[in-house]
Order: sequence, then C-alpha cells, then structure tokens
Amino acid sequence: MNRFAFLLSLFLFSCGPSADKQGSQITEELNNSPEQVIDSLSNEIVKDPDNSNGYYRRGLYFYKEGEYEQALDDIQRALVIDSTVAEYHFVQANIYYDYQRFEEAFLSYQKAVEYDNEHEKAILKLSQLELILKNYDLAIEMVNKALKINPMNASAYYLKGFIYLDSRDTTTAVSSFQTAIEVDPDHYDSYIMLGKIYSTSKPEFSESYYDQAIEIEPNSIEALYNKGVLLQDQERYIETYPIYDRIIEIDSAAYFAYYNKGYVLLVSDSSYEKAIDEFKMSLRYYPYYHQAYCNIGLCYENLGDYKAAEDNYRKSLEINPQFEPAAQGLSRILE
Repeated sequence: MNRFAFLLSLFLFSCGPSADKQGSQITEELNNSPEQVIDSLSNEIVKDPDNSNGYYRRGLYFYKEGEYEQALDDIQRALVIDSTVAEYHFVQANIYYDYQRFEEAFLSYQKAVEYDNEHEKAILKLSQLELILKNYDLAIEMVNKALKINPMNASAYYLKGFIYLDSRDTTTAVSSFQTAIEVDPDHYDSYIMLGKIYSTSKPEFSESYYDQAIEIEPNSIEALYNKGVLLQDQERYIETYPIYDRIIEIDSAAYFAYYNKGYVLLVSDSSYEKAIDEFKMSLRYYPYYHQAYCNIGLCYENLGDYKAAEDNYRKSLEINPQFEPAAQGLSRILE
C-alpha cells in the first residue's frame, strides 16, 4: 500500500518553484501576456531542442501559472535530456506534491538531494513529509541537516517547532518558534503559532504575539480572528467589535466574523435584534451554519417570539440533527 495514501493534504509552509534567474529575466523583460511568454520560450526550444534548460524554464513558467500538466511534461522532458540536475527533480517533486502524488514527490525530493546534498528546500520538504508520517526522528534529522547548511533559515526552525509540537514536546517547540523569530523578526507564522500555544496558559503573551503578527500583516484575517477569539474568551467583549468589523472590511463574506459579532451582542449586551442581524449575515454567506440558526432561535426565544425561535431551532437541527443546544432549545419552546 502507498504509504502516503492516507494523506488528504499537507500543511506547514509550501515550497513553490524555486527562483530561476534566467526564467525570471525572460518574464520580466517581456512583460507580456502568458501566451507571449510561452511563445518566446517555445521558440528557444525549437532553436535548441537538445538543451534541457529550455524545457525546464518553460516548465517552471507553466508551474508558476498553475498549469501543472504542461509543467510536468516539460520538466520530465528536461530530465530525459539530463537527469543529473537536482533542480529539475525538485520542481518535479513540487508538481507531484501539489497533485497530491506524495509517494512520487518523496522519491523526487530524494533524487534532488542525491544530486545536490545541500539542496536546502528539498531537504526541508523531506523533513515535512517525515513529520506527516510521524517519523519524528527522521524529520528532526532532516531539518537539522538543512540548518547545518543554513543556520539562518527561519522556516527550518519553524518546521522544527512544528515537529516538536506534534510530538507533544511543547517546551522545545516554543524554543524553536522563538528562534525562528530571532533569526527573522518578521516571521509571521511563528508569531501565530506562539499565540496559539499561549492562548490558554498565558493569554497576555498570546495577545502580544498576535499583535506582532498583525503588525507584520495588517490585513491578516487569521491573526485578527485569533486575537478576537482570545479577547472574547477573556470576556473583553467591547474590544472585539473593532476586530470583527475590520475582518468584515477586509472580506465582506467572512461569515465567521458576523457570527462572532452576533455572539458577543447576544451574550454581553443582550442586544437580541442586532445579534439576529449579524447571525443572518453569517447565514447569507454560509447557509449551512447550524450554530447561527440555533443562536437566532435563542435570540427569538429571549424576545418572546416562540414561533420564530421554533423555526430556527428546527432549521439548525435539519442541518445537524445531533446538535444538542438546538435540541434543548426546541424542547424548551415545546414544553
């Protein structure tokens, strides 16, 4: 059985196509449509069909444009001409990776390292795959190998933190994430992870890390939402309104922000009519949000409109028949 068959997706940072100076120069110099760029690259291949780099450059461009099938075809042609170039194997591995053909990706990353034992990105990808497979010792071994090549690679320390976190060594994970920040003070993902880790034990630390993440990426819905939930959990309700409003300003379809704003209006202010409006907005963008129907039911119940409350409790249960709060609400209404 394919040992990667159980993987639905891979997480952490992604290693996209590495920068190819020649390919980048062509794109920048032409500053034309993708069709014109492809035509130019294709003409170079016609002029020199035995040059593997021509296929590689066109394949890399296809990959950057999200045309994976054409990209894979060109990279494989480049490998037929010259199978000893590590970068060709690396890009092929990335394409397999994005196709979720993980076994083939693993083998291609190994090939890249075989031909270039200091191919930092390929080594980190192998570490990431070992992490997914719960092979923690191998994952650490690979990430340490990458750090020997480049001790200032913040992403490597971030990955190392993830490995320790997944193996339930939170203390060492924190140390690794903090090292990533020391190496790169703008390493957004490490601030997010530290914020999550400290959210229950040291919320003041968590808030500080989320603030740092927001400073780095002011329009990050993830960082804003995490901070909003943190404040909400501390019952600092008034402080959550501008955060949820900011998320909605960035993305008017952010149904979860409407929902949370409605929840705060419900539990902190007893502003039932306003809360209903927010819950309805969340349902506008996510019609299957059974929790929103349930909370609308609760608002109507508190307003004394038991028919509307019953209707919304029933809608919640239609979506999720096992949702206990809706069942309890319906039971209260029917007593």
